[in-house]
Amino acid sequence: MRRPFDGPPSPDQDRCLAVGAVTPSDQLVIELVRQRDTPDAIMIKWPSRPTVTDPAKLTATVAAIVRVLGSAQIELAARRIAGK
Repeated sequence: MRRPFDGPPSPDQDRCLAVGAVTPSDQLVIELVRQRDTPDAIMIKWPSRPTVTDPAKLTATVAAIVRVLGSAQIELAARRIAGK
């Protein structure tokens, strides 16, 4: 079985904003990267290979991608409000 994405989510759970399946075999990972002397950045880890889906399931695949991205946005906003 192939790796579902380029590397595992960071062991530092403070980095991980969202993780979710976009197909039965592919996963999307969104992380907040903070390094000294550089601006914060968002790392979006897509599957290392193209995601293949049935044309009839394209709507569900797009919805799953948007759901993961939306969850990351909500988590980032919550952290900003909490001052993290």
